[in-house]
Amino acid sequence: MKKLLLASVSVMAFASAAANANAQPEKINLQSLINTAMTSVKMADVLPENDAHIVVKKQSKAILAEEIQVQLHKNLLALTKSEERLIATEATEAE
Repeated sequence: MKKLLLASVSVMAFASAAANANAQPEKINLQSLINTAMTSVKMADVLPENDAHIVVKKQSKAILAEEIQVQLHKNLLALTKSEERLIATEATEAE
């Protein structure tokens, strides 16, 4: 009896596997799936609740702009001093 049960289960498993092997998988339209996912995802759910990253980005830009202004000012002073020296040198040579 157990052998008959085992044989029938084996035949059913084989028949099921054969039937599934012939079935073609459905083609999935990936672009449609991506579009559906993009429209269903809310950006508020994806972004963190606190805006620390935005604050840090703004602060970084402000600090960078300030440092650029300081460096430009130093370069302008150096250029002015260089021009003053050049003018003074030319004046002494002309005398």
